[in-house]
Amino acid sequence: MFKKLFHSIGIGSAQVDAKIDTEDFKPGETVEGVLDIEGGNSEQRIDQVYVTVATNYTSEIGDNEDDNVRHVLGRFKLTDEFVIQEGEKKSIPFSFQLPVRTPATLGKTRVWLETGMDIKKALDPRDKDHIHVDPHPLVDAFLDAADSFGLKLKEVECEFTPLSFGLRKEFPIVQEFEFKPEEGKYKRKLDELEALFFVYESEVVAVIEVDRKMRNEDHPLAEIFDLDESNVVLRYGFDDVDDLPEKLEALIEKNL
Repeated sequence: MFKKLFHSIGIGSAQVDAKIDTEDFKPGETVEGVLDIEGGNSEQRIDQVYVTVATNYTSEIGDNEDDNVRHVLGRFKLTDEFVIQEGEKKSIPFSFQLPVRTPATLGKTRVWLETGMDIKKALDPRDKDHIHVDPHPLVDAFLDAADSFGLKLKEVECEFTPLSFGLRKEFPIVQEFEFKPEEGKYKRKLDELEALFFVYESEVVAVIEVDRKMRNEDHPLAEIFDLDESNVVLRYGFDDVDDLPEKLEALIEKNL
């Protein structure tokens, strides 16, 4: 039985409920559901019903930080134009693919669906309902690899993609994961490890910042000028998952 996802939306005198069978997803999965539409007191023409997938990201301007800026991941048309008669009831199945770059709902990150209708001479009614999104399988593999070395996930948020990466047109925002060493051999060697994940259909490009602990022989200004940090790129696909812990370990060791 479908669980109700969206609350009723009043379209003039018409009513529309959108329902899906689950609120838990992985990026790239198909979202399936049913639109239950009930006509009101008169005939009404509806141009289309659509759903928007959105998330939030953190924007920093000067000393001001806002972690609730809306970003649209995709908009999907659910129906063509149709007419609903007075008191008529329609059930219209729909489906769309959740974007593969949908971020995981971890830390500060939230993902929600906004359903709306295009109706002439009427306001566009919308409803906002949150869903749970697991990390992409390739990102999840990295999280497991990091955890195996005692690197615990401490903070997750989406942010503007740095202009220096040259990827902002393709990836306006990117999700950042911050790890702290709580146990294992890196507890005394690392301050933290940060990773940005640029997700494609069958591979991930991870930009990793290795922040090592200061050593006695390091210059006193090393930390001020970020000389204790190294930035490296790790590109991997599904065929590399079994070797990912080894690849991550080699990357960290090289940059200590």
